[in-house]
Amino acid sequence: MIRLAGEAAFGRGVAYYHEGMVVGWHQSGTTITADVEGGERYRVVLELSAQGLDGSCDCPASQGIDFCKHCVAVALSYRTNEAEQARLTEGDATDRIHAYLQQMDKSSLIEALQSLIEHDPILRQQWSLRADAVLGVLDIKTLKKRITAAFPVNRDLYRYEQVNAYFARAEAVVEQLAEQAPQLPADQCLTLVDYALSRMARALETVDDSGGFRFHCEHILHDLHVRTVRRLDWSPGQLAAYLYDKAFGGSEDSYPPIPDAYAEALGEAGMAAYHACLQRAWDDLPALPKESGWMVKYRYIRLRAPLLKLAEADGDLPAMLALYEKTASDEKDCLDAAKACIAHEAWDQLETWLARAKRATSQQNPHQQVERQRLEVRLYLQRGEGEAAAALLWDIYQHTRQLEDYRRLVTLADDRQLATDYRRCAHDWLVEGLDEESQRPFGWGPRMVDSLLEVYLFEGRLDEARALCAERAVMPALLHQLAQATKELDESLPLYLRLVRHEVQKTNNQAYRDGIALLQELDGRLDSASQRETFQDALIQLRTEFKPKRNFIKWLKEAFPEP
Repeated sequence: MIRLAGEAAFGRGVAYYHEGMVVGWHQSGTTITADVEGGERYRVVLELSAQGLDGSCDCPASQGIDFCKHCVAVALSYRTNEAEQARLTEGDATDRIHAYLQQMDKSSLIEALQSLIEHDPILRQQWSLRADAVLGVLDIKTLKKRITAAFPVNRDLYRYEQVNAYFARAEAVVEQLAEQAPQLPADQCLTLVDYALSRMARALETVDDSGGFRFHCEHILHDLHVRTVRRLDWSPGQLAAYLYDKAFGGSEDSYPPIPDAYAEALGEAGMAAYHACLQRAWDDLPALPKESGWMVKYRYIRLRAPLLKLAEADGDLPAMLALYEKTASDEKDCLDAAKACIAHEAWDQLETWLARAKRATSQQNPHQQVERQRLEVRLYLQRGEGEAAAALLWDIYQHTRQLEDYRRLVTLADDRQLATDYRRCAHDWLVEGLDEESQRPFGWGPRMVDSLLEVYLFEGRLDEARALCAERAVMPALLHQLAQATKELDESLPLYLRLVRHEVQKTNNQAYRDGIALLQELDGRLDSASQRETFQDALIQLRTEFKPKRNFIKWLKEAFPEP
């Protein structure tokens, strides 16, 4: 090319090539034609032959004969294309298809693409929308009709393949709406997005999308709604009123979290206006009736939550308590108000809220009763009434049997040097109840034997713990803690083997692996030849005992190869 064009023209041609001046590049046989932008657009024709490269241009410098800078730019584009073709030809199937498509002429490509589109409803939908947009026939009414058709209602679809196909068709319209949105006026675009979200919500009433096929459409529409709201030139009050209507007008599940997702659009003034809408609605509500159903409570909770969040951010305890005042017939709300009092060290108001919580106590929620008693303990301690606090903690422990409650009790007794020996009280009570219990407290607390074992472990009374485990069945997790705490192999080995047998007897592969992990844990603690010999004897015993458990035996041999 330097020989054909000369060094000066070659250099200018290289610059044209790098600046992307070559447009409309096309090859037919050995002839390459292209246009090159410059001061004007010039047509270049290159000819490939066995002797090399020749070319001409209709620019004044070439006069249809000489190899000019425009010819150089086109020749470099051809060389780049050839190198890309060679790379794609040596690549995978996708690369080779790409190489093939690049060699096809425009009419062949159109024919092939048209055939694909005609035989695929989803592609037809996508390309129809793109064509309408480019040709200028895609208006608001047309888009709305497309959205209606994209989300047909009352379809009663529940099979995965049906629902997948349903939302795959809808995605084409949703994606096109997102593509066209920047060209649409913001208020018209908002109307379309609201409509699309409402149509999808209606469709989901009879479409079982437990597989989550709607998520792509939902994500696009949510993102588009937030971006469209940012484009609106509405006043802060108008925007706040619109978002309040979406949040509390019955369609809140169709939108991103309000107002958090729209904080940028609202700004400080809009957020204040939104909270003012919430406050007005809250002030218009009567006090929550004591026996209100969930649907009534739900509206109170949703209105109150952002107002509470704002009050908490401002550290405004009076505002927080005023919000709880309206729902004070609910025990949980009274307890939350009591916690707020403690957090702000408003001890003088704490007693009032605890009393209200006690009056609202429901026998259906014993957990909340215990939670209230724990807060009462805090109040006793604040007043310096250690004996009363310990007595209430002892009552709590008898209800929950939770180790944390026992720990608080004995720590309090030790710190305040109380006369009552609560360690002895707890031990005697647990021992007496070993054979008497019929069920766990509240349906969730530990059994008496497990509570007693927890106490032994907490107090470091390992001999008593091992004696208890030798006599009674205990929770495997606690038995494992005891095995880990026991240092002597002749004492810990039986505990580990008991745990391993418990796992293997579950007869599933995960339990087999868990049992082997326990053996590996024990193996890591061995530090003498005699201990390893004892461990090998135990492995032989397990191989014999569980010989029918083929997977367990196979993995056991992999973890501990036989000598």
